[in-house]
Amino acid sequence: MGFGRRTYGYVAIVLAAVLYGIWPSLSKLVLNEVHPLVIAFLIQLIPGIGLSPSLRGVRIARSDWRLVLLASLVGAVAGPILYFYGLERTTAANSVLLSNSESLFTIMLAYAVLGERATRREYVALAGIAAGAFLVTTQLRFGDMRFLEFLIGNSMLVAAAACWGVSNTVSTILLRRIKIVPLLEIQLLIGAAVYAPIVLLAGAPLAVPLPVLPILVLLSLSAVGVFSILFFYAFRTIGAMRTGAVLPTSAMWGILLALYLFPNDTLGAVQVAGGALMILALIAFYLLRGPSEAEGETLKPAASDGPESP
Repeated sequence: MGFGRRTYGYVAIVLAAVLYGIWPSLSKLVLNEVHPLVIAFLIQLIPGIGLSPSLRGVRIARSDWRLVLLASLVGAVAGPILYFYGLERTTAANSVLLSNSESLFTIMLAYAVLGERATRREYVALAGIAAGAFLVTTQLRFGDMRFLEFLIGNSMLVAAAACWGVSNTVSTILLRRIKIVPLLEIQLLIGAAVYAPIVLLAGAPLAVPLPVLPILVLLSLSAVGVFSILFFYAFRTIGAMRTGAVLPTSAMWGILLALYLFPNDTLGAVQVAGGALMILALIAFYLLRGPSEAEGETLKPAASDGPESP
């Protein structure tokens, strides 16, 4: 794997982290007007329709369908249900913090299941990214987090992160044989197909208020569609462990969006320090990155999506 493609992998996950950071704030805005099941259904359906041409000529081995179904049911069905019902029962600030636990599950599973490893210097930089994300999201003001009051919601968010961590691991295996966009498309369509009867049986109103419709579409296309493509591309080029290590930088972008949406909020000194630590650790993580695939990188994708783009 050449230096250029690995560089694109790091750029992809940094951009994905920006989109991941806006996910909690946009979700909270939509959740105030739309039923959780309807949101979960539409964020699969909208990008699924947009990416449908990618299925032309796609063939998936019979032995891979079990993994495809597992990744889809866990990541596109269970994860969103737990996330949106959990978000209903907690605060946006808690959601930004707990969403980062997806990175932890992804890294742990990459280590335990995929056999991925990082160098000692990368682990130090990884710890710096995690510490910076912790500072940005908590501001060390634990009395404001109200974890006990929102225990159920917070627990559901952690469970959703665990589901996405499992889906990430299974998808990493599949990406060695299946192209990025078709795999994502199949997962989205399976998710939408499962949600459709659930929404009907639950009697959830499908009508989306016009003022919130653009936000829902933006959430579907950017924080789900584009994010997932960039995320999968990073899996293919730098591996699940390194992808999961960079994802916590999303907390910084989440804070910036919150300041934009809620200008009365202020950015504390602890958050500034945490953001600076994340940026410096991210730069160090890239500069101190481990050997290329030829020198022992564990992720060896076979499917090709072009020379340098997802």
